Amino acid sequence: MNESLKQLCISYFSGKADEADSARIIEFLHESPENVATFREWEKEWRQTEIPTVPQIRAYKKTKNRIGSRQAMRYAIVAASIAAAIALLAIFFPFWKGGEPAEPLILEPNIFSVETRHCEQTKVVLPDSTVVWLNAASRLSYSDDYMKGTRKVSLEGEGFFDVKSLPGHDFVVELGGNEITVHGTKFDACAYPGESAVEAALLEGSISFSNPTLHVEMQPGEILSYNPDKEKLLKYAGDVKSKTSWLGGTLVYSSTGLSDLLARISSLSGQKISYINHGKAERSITIILNIKESVPNILDAISSICPVSWKVSEGGGYVVETK
Repeated sequence: MNESLKQLCISYFSGKADEADSARIIEFLHESPENVATFREWEKEWRQTEIPTVPQIRAYKKTKNRIGSRQAMRYAIVAASIAAAIALLAIFFPFWKGGEPAEPLILEPNIFSVETRHCEQTKVVLPDSTVVWLNAASRLSYSDDYMKGTRKVSLEGEGFFDVKSLPGHDFVVELGGNEITVHGTKFDACAYPGESAVEAALLEGSISFSNPTLHVEMQPGEILSYNPDKEKLLKYAGDVKSKTSWLGGTLVYSSTGLSDLLARISSLSGQKISYINHGKAERSITIILNIKESVPNILDAISSICPVSWKVSEGGGYVVETK
């Protein structure tokens, strides 16, 4: 079995793997850290026997793009051997056979990424056995030096982290120019593009939230909300379990601004929702929603308890308007 997988990987390094081959390689890498080490050994062997050509590099990029279009999640696997070979070619071979100028080449880091689509969730086990549950429309990325010194990951969207404690190896989550530093804990972090606030909710342990202008320590039972545009920080004791209710298939919102609620529904569903407030005071809402409900059903529920109406927009999406 390993021999056939090795040949698939060699095809991948050469830019010849199709979508089915790439999917099989991704499954193999995700099965265990040992498989990742084996993959790197095969890279090393391939690098010693073959230097990629420009057509192979182009084909490799196309293969990587195909991986990026998978429906459930995307694993972007950037081979270190490609980067090393490209660097050598750029230095020693300014022109190819026939006098064709070499294309400008960009070296890329070795990054692993997992991405969920709208209305999807997935579980990720990192190399140190830290577990991350990703909510819909989210992306988690980390480099192949994850276990060297500080364990750093990047989050876009929402994730629940159950971090394995490793003395001497802090765990850091980068989200939208901010960082959460932990030492072994359980917490939820959220930073969806297009939403006004970055959020964190701590269940166990301790974490610190920081950026170039602030540093805040959090204790279990605390919730933090930070608006980077207004540089407004709010930290309070609250129902942290409601912040992780999405793990059980429900969305629990307590005294949440209607504009923030609609922005989150838009992020999770991928549907554009415009809110026309007509200059009225921001209304807070408390509601429990089924995560699998359609957007029209959710808007019906909201309009039944708030003085708003909604309609389908001519350009696609929905418009919610205060009465």
